[in-house]
Amino acid sequence: MSSISFTWQCDSSSIDDLEKGLKLAYASAAKSLLILVCNDNNFTAQQVNPLIMCAPVPIFGGIYPKLIFKNKLMEQGCIIIGFEQSVEINLITQLSTLVTDEQLEQVIDQALLAHSPITSNCSFLMFYDSLVSNVEDFIAYLFECLDYQVGIIGGGAGNLEFKQKPCIFTNQGLVFDAIQLVNLQNKISSAATHGWQILKGPFLVSEAEKQNIISLDYQPASNLYKALIESSSEYRFNEDNFFEIAKNFPLGIERINSKLVVRDPILINQGNIQCVGNIPVNSMVYLLQGSVDSLLCSAEQAAILATKKIDDNDFSATMIFDCISRVLYLEDNFSKELNLIAKHCKEQTLFGVLSFGEIVNSESGAIRLLNKSTVIGSW
Repeated sequence: MSSISFTWQCDSSSIDDLEKGLKLAYASAAKSLLILVCNDNNFTAQQVNPLIMCAPVPIFGGIYPKLIFKNKLMEQGCIIIGFEQSVEINLITQLSTLVTDEQLEQVIDQALLAHSPITSNCSFLMFYDSLVSNVEDFIAYLFECLDYQVGIIGGGAGNLEFKQKPCIFTNQGLVFDAIQLVNLQNKISSAATHGWQILKGPFLVSEAEKQNIISLDYQPASNLYKALIESSSEYRFNEDNFFEIAKNFPLGIERINSKLVVRDPILINQGNIQCVGNIPVNSMVYLLQGSVDSLLCSAEQAAILATKKIDDNDFSATMIFDCISRVLYLEDNFSKELNLIAKHCKEQTLFGVLSFGEIVNSESGAIRLLNKSTVIGSW
């Protein structure tokens, strides 16, 4: 059982305070460390690398727009979580250069074979650079390599400027263009919800390329998307406010089981809608809307489902991967979401991140990339 043996949290954006926290963590009995840092700390690799490359234990984690500690939202500061066990870490770097199925297959096989055999009692935490464009190709092949009962939760690291910077903590320093798989060697109880509801549609994705929607119903995608929103609301688009409006109107991909996988439009790229996550050609998508009540209710439901005991064993930790655009939508009401989650997690350490894309198993066991969702895992 990967139990928590050390917890440290600080609201400071000073690199000196992170150094103090790491010294305490290194001196503790922890055998491995999770490090989470707010992007607004503005730490550079030059500042951080001397502090982590000397770590006497395995380290992992990332830099995220905001963090969660207990029922508090952190806009700056750091969290360090120490584990009683030395976890196994699979690090895949230069992911954007792996453009073929054969290349992905080779690096995943090599990474997984280098460590202990993976069984259905294993679970993974996944930290990755959110600007890696082939993350869905990666998780599709990863699922083929794993036992379908293996659980996984994770989320994309990065910043709201959508600029690629080193954002993943490793024993080799801060890196970018990378995915980190952390094997906890025990089961995770996980759940994912979103709370978004259909406003209009469906619409045929008549042309798309990975994360870019080129046309919907054979019309330019950005034109139709904007027209639908302006005809249904008081919002009006200009050259600078696309993301500010789009955060309220995600897209939902219709799956075979009639459930929707949410996609977050983040910008217009040469007339195309760029999303966080792939949009398959010939899929059907809906324009979605939400309400404060529907999003809060969905987050609490995720907490209830994720904190159900496994084999009557108590959990030592619960981790949240919550989409950054949820807090941008809920604004001051996001504190209510954290309070609803926290009331179901009183017996364990509760922490998390606001991420760009959330990773979790679907009901079938397949690994999915979600947007605008709340993913919660307990172990």
